[in-house]
Amino acid sequence: MKLIIAVLFNFSLPYFALAQFGCTDPLANNFDPLAQINDGTCTYSSTNYQPNLVADLTQNLNENSALIYWDNQIVTLNDGGNEAALFFLNNNGAVLRKVIVGQANNVDWEALTQDNNNIYIGDFGNNYGNRNNLCVYKISKNDITNSINDTVSALKMNFVYGNQSNFSSALNANNFDCEAFFYHMDSLHLFTKDWLDLKTRHYVLPSHWIDTVNAVQVDSFLIDGLITDATIDSSSNHAMLLGYKNNGNNIYTSFIWILSDYSEHHYFSGNKRRIEIGNMFNLSQTEGITLIDSTQGYISSEQISSVITIPAKLFQFNFQNYFSQNGANTPIIEKEITALFYPNPVNDKLYFSKKVDRIKVISLEGKVIIDLKFPEEFIDIRNLEPGIYFLQGNGIIEKLEVY
Repeated sequence: MKLIIAVLFNFSLPYFALAQFGCTDPLANNFDPLAQINDGTCTYSSTNYQPNLVADLTQNLNENSALIYWDNQIVTLNDGGNEAALFFLNNNGAVLRKVIVGQANNVDWEALTQDNNNIYIGDFGNNYGNRNNLCVYKISKNDITNSINDTVSALKMNFVYGNQSNFSSALNANNFDCEAFFYHMDSLHLFTKDWLDLKTRHYVLPSHWIDTVNAVQVDSFLIDGLITDATIDSSSNHAMLLGYKNNGNNIYTSFIWILSDYSEHHYFSGNKRRIEIGNMFNLSQTEGITLIDSTQGYISSEQISSVITIPAKLFQFNFQNYFSQNGANTPIIEKEITALFYPNPVNDKLYFSKKVDRIKVISLEGKVIIDLKFPEEFIDIRNLEPGIYFLQGNGIIEKLEVY
């Protein structure tokens, strides 16, 4: 039996009789001043940026692998095989506090994220692609603040990838490794480190569960590298993915993908801009990223120890120049109408919550694929090719993913 998790979206958006699709970012090479709806086609010139070095990190953080920013402190951890502990740093990279996570096992801790009340640890590093004990640890922030002897307990939440059937060992040759996630809109969003095709796959988990749940794949994107961390600023919905790429002879360069102006939960549907930030000799091995506002944040790297030793480091960045100060070419709201369409993404039938006068499904090129007057409670889209479309109905225009 196929299980589809449906998420309802409640929109109050403008009605556009003849909405024009295109690139709405004035900073893009192909900005279209007449475009009203961003279709995700913006392109950008090759961009290089050098983050500012804050400090070399203490040897206790040689294998740091994640960052968040909470209570004016930088929080990090070390990856697999190290102590089950969180480290709290000041803005200069000095360790202020270590908090032990009791009754937790650091199999391969690789990521951190947070909501208003909790910190989440991603124990889902999976270099061999054969783990059957993937999990997320959830820790109350109140417990951290009020902890005795700097020790806290955590809720262990187990999961599996819903589309993984092969658990054969394949070191650095599988697509089920993961080192990145963030919390957004009551869900945890995982971004895989795909060794085989240099893509990242976006999976979704709830923010709380018991027993074992399936991580559901939403979409994917050709990153051209390996993703090692992710972060998001919920006030602006700016998301960023950190990664690196082997450019030959084990010389690695690092990059950040900036994701913005996307449709809800579909982070690859909007603007995607790649920023090259340097090589391993300057940065070491980049493993952590966090935003402290909509454009500024920190990057951390773990120590490289091979022919030469490059210490673990902490950097600052400010990407303000990569966001338009005027925003997108936002249309004027003519009237507000509320409707519910679900699920999204979908592969067979798209349902809606009430009687609608007309529904259109439109391709990214603006071609009307489906046009139905007074449909029943659903429309059949099984004949549509997988991809991104626009859905128009009852004053709503939203992006629709068919898989």
